[in-house]
Amino acid sequence: MPHNFYKLYYHIIWCTKNRQRLIDEEISKKLSRLICGKSENLGSKVIEFNSYLDHCHLLCSVPPQISLSDFVGQIKGYSAHEINNIFGEKYIQWQQGFGGLTLSSNGTPFIKSYIQNQNKHHGENNIIKILEYIPIAQP
Repeated sequence: MPHNFYKLYYHIIWCTKNRQRLIDEEISKKLSRLICGKSENLGSKVIEFNSYLDHCHLLCSVPPQISLSDFVGQIKGYSAHEINNIFGEKYIQWQQGFGGLTLSSNGTPFIKSYIQNQNKHHGENNIIKILEYIPIAQP
C-alpha cells in the first residue's frame, strides 16, 4: 500500500440552523468529543475544536482522499444525529454550508489560540471577521 505525505491544514467554521444559540457548555463538551472522534475516524488529525453559542470552529488536517465538503458533511451529520439522540429529535440542526480556510503549518498556532479563546473574543467583541465567516444559506 502506498504511503502519502501531506500537510493540508484547514480552519472550518459552521453554525446552527438560523443561528440558534443552542450550544451551552454541556453541549459544547459533547460536540467536542463527537466531532473530534468522528474527525479522527475519517483520518483527520484534530489540532483544536471549540464552539460558541451558535457556531463551531475546527482546526485540523484532512487527508487528500476525502474532499473537504464530504468531511464537513460527515462530521456535521454525525454530531447532529448523536446530539439529537441524547437531547431529543431535532434539538440541534446545522445550517447548510460552512466556511473553510487553508493555512500553512506556521499559521496553526495563531488559529489554535484564536479557537481556544472564543468566549473572550466574542465577549469583548474582538473577533476577526474572516475567521468567523460562514456563508448564509439561501432558501
